[in-house]
Amino acid sequence: MKKIYKIFLIFFINILVFIFLILISDFTTFFLYSKIYEKDVVAKNKESNHFGYYSQFPVYIFDLNNFYKGKDNTYIGREPDGLEYKNKVPIIVFGCSYAYGLYLNNNQTFSYKLAHILKRPVYNRALPGAGIQQMYYQTKDNGCREFFKTIPYSDTVIYIMLDDHYKRMFKNYAFVSLPYMIHTYSYKNGKFISNNNEFINFLKSSYTVKHFNNLLINNFINNPKNSDKITDIAVKYFEITKNELEKQYGKKIKFYVILYDTLNFLYEDSLTKKLKSKGFIVISTKQLTDENLNMPQYMMKDNFHPKEEAWDLLIPLIIKKLNL
Repeated sequence: MKKIYKIFLIFFINILVFIFLILISDFTTFFLYSKIYEKDVVAKNKESNHFGYYSQFPVYIFDLNNFYKGKDNTYIGREPDGLEYKNKVPIIVFGCSYAYGLYLNNNQTFSYKLAHILKRPVYNRALPGAGIQQMYYQTKDNGCREFFKTIPYSDTVIYIMLDDHYKRMFKNYAFVSLPYMIHTYSYKNGKFISNNNEFINFLKSSYTVKHFNNLLINNFINNPKNSDKITDIAVKYFEITKNELEKQYGKKIKFYVILYDTLNFLYEDSLTKKLKSKGFIVISTKQLTDENLNMPQYMMKDNFHPKEEAWDLLIPLIIKKLNL
């Protein structure tokens, strides 16, 4: 009996030591990343400077009914633009904070300007911090109930893509010190399976785990040997989304993918070739203009998001190139 007690005591002490070491590692990691991000406006929010194990997704991922209310320009969904052109077939826009228009007023965004130039309704379904999988979530997963109840048939779909969306297909958190998770999927047997397990999510909320997850994903994404696997998964998200839209609407659609290129878009040739083979129309911003979109007149330098001037430059070129 004493031997069993001694074994249990040693085991219990080891567990406590392990937990203590993890806590020390997590706090050190949190402190270091907080210092890195303290000048980064994108990473700043009221929770990012508070140590804690946050394992929840942003509320708008699972509550789209309450997200798309258009109340302001930060983390509240955009109202549809151009609804006054009610006799025209609408356009749907997907993407991340670029397409959403983060830090822009409603009348400065891509969707607003596109709607009023083309005189067509535009439904902006982009999400801040999102990736390709959030487009899939809205049209194929649980979000589809709200999506197809809200949005009428649209014959034109536009996705504005950054190459950072590759990472978002796999990463647990955008920034190590940020509280909200990124909703991801695993692709198994021809299907996307949601990685939404509360216990696993809690383990992923460890700052040490976040640090190593980010390192592993960054190395994976930036290794050219993985380019086919990465682009295959991205294309599969697009393909399933397009098929579901056409199934639900009972009509064909034109699906445009605009690669927002501020440097050198990773695996652009491979992605473009694969998307085009599936019937997508793909263009890069560098095909539209020789202007450097990273210049201060086009890019906010405190948060690295497009200014209104970027869309004033690009939208007429996009319309002409795509013959919208």
